[in-house]
Amino acid sequence: MRRRSSRPKSVTVGALLIVLALVAAACGDDEPASTTAAAPATTAAATTTAAPATTEAAPATTEAMAEETATTEAAPATTEAMAETTTTLAQLEPATIQFWHVYSGPLEEAMNELVARFEAKYPQIDVEAQFTGGYYPTSQKIAGAIEANDLPNVTVAFEDAAVNWGRAGVLLDLTGYVNDPVIGVDVADFLPVEIARNTYLSEGGQMLSFPWTVAIAVMFYNLDMLNGLGFDGPAETWDEFLAQCEVILNDLNKSCYSIQVDASMWNATGFTYGGFPTIDVDARATRYGEEPWTKALDLFATLIEEGYGFPTVGRADEATANLSDFASQQVAYIMTSSRWVPFVEEGVAGSFNWSVGAVPQEHEGADPVTVLFGPNAIAFNTTEAENLASWEFIKFLSSPESQAYWAATSGNLPSRLSVGDSAEYAAFLETSPPMAAAWEILPYALSELPMTDEGNLGPPPFSFRVLQQDVQAELLTGNMSREEAQRKLVEDGATLLGEYYANLFDS
Repeated sequence: MRRRSSRPKSVTVGALLIVLALVAAACGDDEPASTTAAAPATTAAATTTAAPATTEAAPATTEAMAEETATTEAAPATTEAMAETTTTLAQLEPATIQFWHVYSGPLEEAMNELVARFEAKYPQIDVEAQFTGGYYPTSQKIAGAIEANDLPNVTVAFEDAAVNWGRAGVLLDLTGYVNDPVIGVDVADFLPVEIARNTYLSEGGQMLSFPWTVAIAVMFYNLDMLNGLGFDGPAETWDEFLAQCEVILNDLNKSCYSIQVDASMWNATGFTYGGFPTIDVDARATRYGEEPWTKALDLFATLIEEGYGFPTVGRADEATANLSDFASQQVAYIMTSSRWVPFVEEGVAGSFNWSVGAVPQEHEGADPVTVLFGPNAIAFNTTEAENLASWEFIKFLSSPESQAYWAATSGNLPSRLSVGDSAEYAAFLETSPPMAAAWEILPYALSELPMTDEGNLGPPPFSFRVLQQDVQAELLTGNMSREEAQRKLVEDGATLLGEYYANLFDS
């Protein structure tokens, strides 16, 4: 937006204001590693771990949040959704299934509520839900369960884990269940990118996982601060963003952007310059030497060199430092996962007007492309009765009523399109304009995986994410020039991915 000659009155955003203190401590084990220091060893991650896609999981929460989560009502099921989840009720044999998940605190309470609703609908199925730590501890526990031949039935994980477990011969291929004329689902009701990223072309097109929950990279902005400087809204292009940053620095002596080391935000920035996908699978290399990624790298370097932004790397509160900086009005902008909207609401607590918008684009009027991420539901192959019960449970979690409830209580976005037609979800969005803005951007979000419309071409290893974040940290702290950073990304990326994809496709 252009700067006006006169300073306007501030505009009220009307975000949901929850009077709670921002959680400033580092996130719990359910939070994927957001820094290179927290990343598990590359070798282990490449073979046994689920790749954390983003900082999308819930941070440590408060007692008040627990109360709110426990009392929030879910959207009732539509007739169509009820038919979808009760078709096989009479056919199901009694079964007990184990569900290992990554949700603690209020999110565990919300998940327990979903489990209770499922068991009420399917009285012959018992679900033993257990919090097993974050994605990495859970994947390590599953590695041990594979060795002991004592696997759970269902878990949540990312795509590289699905490939690893699938090749270990322990996963339940969901393709037949999804497409079954009686017990299947209408895949057209899901975000197309969600069906595609859960279809593994490197594994013969199998659906080794199923959509569960999503979030997207968005820009949080302090509307009062921007209005006070004569801007009528957030920057829509990167050139405009840099221009606003210059004014903020000159007039307020503040940096405009608290920058968290995060591969997903790096990817989102590259996508705005036309850099999708990050990986060229055929060449078994990164695309970092290409112009879009050079522009993204130059942008981050410029932000640091000009004093427009500063990194949070190395701070004791690094996992939530950017949220704290935004809530205390040290900066006008942060760019992170939409998952954090409820926690920014807590931290701001009505002290200023703010909202969420699209990450700036290269050109004015461009579609608001961004990054989509989130874990998927995965089932392990056990007995016929348990497999069917596992599928019904996964299908229930993906149903419109469950998706609406989870979105309203967790800060995530639905992966199912018909949730947008729900009166209950619409009412929730009325209470939170930032989440409504994220919902509007969602159709433009792209997966971080190398993709086609038919499926993912092969999830990269977690070690590639570590490389991205290592280089980003070095660039943002001035320990690496932009030329050195690009060279390392290109050369080390080619070495890492060449070896990885050779093993993936030639084994």
